[in-house]
Amino acid sequence: MQIRELELFSRAPRGAEDLVADVAQSTSGAAARSAAALAQVCCDIIAGEGPTVAGRAHFSRTIDADDATLCARILCVAGRAGVSVSRAEADALFAIDAVGSERCDDGRFDDLLAKAVLHHVMGAAGASIPRREQALARENPLGAWGSAIVLAAEPRSWLVAHLDWMKQSSPAARAIDAVLHINPAGPRLPLGVLFNMAA
Repeated sequence: MQIRELELFSRAPRGAEDLVADVAQSTSGAAARSAAALAQVCCDIIAGEGPTVAGRAHFSRTIDADDATLCARILCVAGRAGVSVSRAEADALFAIDAVGSERCDDGRFDDLLAKAVLHHVMGAAGASIPRREQALARENPLGAWGSAIVLAAEPRSWLVAHLDWMKQSSPAARAIDAVLHINPAGPRLPLGVLFNMAA
């Protein structure tokens, strides 16, 4: 996380609703505020307690449906101007994926992670992308808008580094690969099959 994002994180409101409102009300730096808010979610997932999980039972290092929904809300309010998911936001989601060793979210976070990463790389490559609200919606399948693009060397190495850290069985990693073909030796399963397996 960059110094500016850490500053925003240290000043960020503490509750889940306050985090969303802070990102929604920002007039500039929405992506940095979003990444900082996602960092708070990550910290609370690690601890199993904290402001974003207050008022509900939450086990340490477990991603539940409420966590996935909060991440989606943060990303959507940060993208209200029609911008693609930023690198910092994608990095924050990868961090959440790394610490969330247990899942009880019916595949929601894997779905969100794959869609957000594809939204980021497609936007960075200048490809046509839908607004975040549409792209990240659970009911809108990745196959309906995600398309293969040729990644430049730097974003490709960034993405490969993250995918290398993920479990081979990760539905998100396999969905990203199914669109971008990052791992030529990997399995080629239809996206619908991948996310049915995650559910």
